[in-house]
Amino acid sequence: MAGKDELDDCDIIKQGMMVKRSQNKKRFMPINYKQRWFVLTTKNFIYYESESDRKKERGRIKLSSITIIETATITPSPSILSQQDATNNESENGYAFQISYSDINEPQYTLYLITQKLQERTDWLQSLRTVCVDNMGKSERYHLSIWGGKKWQCCRAPSRNSEGCEPCSEWNETPPNSPVIKNGNNNSPVLSLTTVNQIMPGNTPTAKLKDQVPRIKVVTALYPFKAIEPGDLTLVKGCEYEVIDDSQDHWWKVRDEHGAIGYIPSNYVKEKELLGLQKYEWYVGDMSRQRAESLLKQEDKEGCFVVRNSSTKGLYTLSLFTKVPHSHVKHYHIKQNSRGDFFLSEKHCCSTIPELINYHRHNSGGLASRLKTSPCDRPVPATAGLSHDKWEIDPAELMLLEELGSGQFGVVRHGKWKGSIDTAVKMMKEGTMSEDDFIEEAKVMTKLQHQNLVQLYGVCSKHRPIYIVTEYMRHGSLLNYLRRHENSLGGNNGLLLDMCIQVCKGMAYLERHNYIHRDLAARNCLVGSENVVKVADFGLARYVLDDQYTSSGGTKFPIKWAPPEVLNYTRFSSKSDVWAYGVLMWEIFTCGKMPYGRLKNTEVVDRVQRGIILEKPKMCFKEVYEVMRKCWSHCPEDRPSFRVLKDQLATVSQGLLAD
Repeated sequence: MAGKDELDDCDIIKQGMMVKRSQNKKRFMPINYKQRWFVLTTKNFIYYESESDRKKERGRIKLSSITIIETATITPSPSILSQQDATNNESENGYAFQISYSDINEPQYTLYLITQKLQERTDWLQSLRTVCVDNMGKSERYHLSIWGGKKWQCCRAPSRNSEGCEPCSEWNETPPNSPVIKNGNNNSPVLSLTTVNQIMPGNTPTAKLKDQVPRIKVVTALYPFKAIEPGDLTLVKGCEYEVIDDSQDHWWKVRDEHGAIGYIPSNYVKEKELLGLQKYEWYVGDMSRQRAESLLKQEDKEGCFVVRNSSTKGLYTLSLFTKVPHSHVKHYHIKQNSRGDFFLSEKHCCSTIPELINYHRHNSGGLASRLKTSPCDRPVPATAGLSHDKWEIDPAELMLLEELGSGQFGVVRHGKWKGSIDTAVKMMKEGTMSEDDFIEEAKVMTKLQHQNLVQLYGVCSKHRPIYIVTEYMRHGSLLNYLRRHENSLGGNNGLLLDMCIQVCKGMAYLERHNYIHRDLAARNCLVGSENVVKVADFGLARYVLDDQYTSSGGTKFPIKWAPPEVLNYTRFSSKSDVWAYGVLMWEIFTCGKMPYGRLKNTEVVDRVQRGIILEKPKMCFKEVYEVMRKCWSHCPEDRPSFRVLKDQLATVSQGLLAD
């Protein structure tokens, strides 16, 4: 292995000159910009005083510690570059990017770099993302601009530790403005041969031509999928498939090992290189502590366990069920030492998390029990539509079962599509909605997909009454669920807060896609397996023809969930949804009580217009109630967005209910 001051040329992936912004690890260091020679190897990102003097190493970053690789905006533009170095005139308004990294003994640092040309930045981003693609602890969000001493210049957030304001890129993606060629077999963008040649580890001038062929995208099935419609392809869990066309978001055309070609749901597969922990039954991703406990207690098996993302970003937690001395769930942080090894007890370290899990299957090693089983028969995610490009459903394909409920729009029944897939079928009363407008909108709404939205599968529009076919949620409405389980849920702040966060995530997705719900309430959210809560009936109120339902003066109008601007001017927006969300939170923390009790609608309107808000529920944390109060700001502009609410609730959850 190469020493600190020497490199084996075979390890070098990419190298070149860039301008580096000082990291200012000490509080009062001045900001400066200096040219440095950067070398990317298979394990480290190193920078030197100059290209010629490799003895003067100025710093190195371990690739496994990198959590963010993104473009950056440095304002004001560092025009001092040309003053500091006369050879650097091209970089005066160069192209910036950032690398955030953390160490077991250090906080998170961010290195800002500037290239002279856009293509240089693109190549560095792709090279770094390629070699870091398997890193654990990647961040989900980042700050586009720099910290200005008192606030982030991009989003004005006043805390240096605040979560980023932009979603991070997938590290397998080609960065914007990168050179692409079209693969002859499909429409997927692939890196040009020149770029591929640049980033291949161990690349030499004598590399064979076959090593320069654009990469074939191979995915592994995380869930089974049964092809029912012509043109679809059956997925076998754990098997690999070659992607032929991934130009659509939700359905990809793939080829199996036997040469058969068809469409599969894209959320059922993952690129082979990016699988990470997802291929293991015991990994449950972002499942909260409360839902993990509920799932394991339901299994009721000694040694049953899951591994999940910790409430502290970048870390993982092992949740383990034991009956000794009584039935309960223990939570253990999976830690890393300075060598990067993982451990639950420092005496038993392993180089990977799967190796660590395998070790504790045979040795308790300080845990309450050996790891024995993980929950079986976990539900598969909903697909965006029942098949590729299918949104019109033949009623003859639906077997209607028991009634699930009835309401303003009609009766809802449990259904089976083609005898195999559970659905909920809303049978719309004739004359209750603007049917043609809704049918047109349904084509778009089937493409909305989020783990906290009830999936719209399609409509039966050729006959009357119209059927709206959606994902089936076994526990029904959130309102009824709260009331049925008041004894077990009351006072369980963790589980109730988790329900609020799930609804907020679904609403943040709708907000991002410019959808307004107009009737958000506990009665319009549904509960499925593993205490998953999803928002239902989003946007449906827009097509209702009943004046009693759509006019704020009507008896059916949801007065108790409406903000002042809706009551006064029927002015709906995402901010009116935020007000209703605050009332929904109140419903959750009172286990389904009616807001404002027995007050008449006219009395509620009077209170709302005078700024009188709902009182804090008895068992509710004051920090949670403060979030509700923000939702009820009289002025819409003063209410936070759902994205901000989601971050605030996550912070509250981490502070009050940390692992």
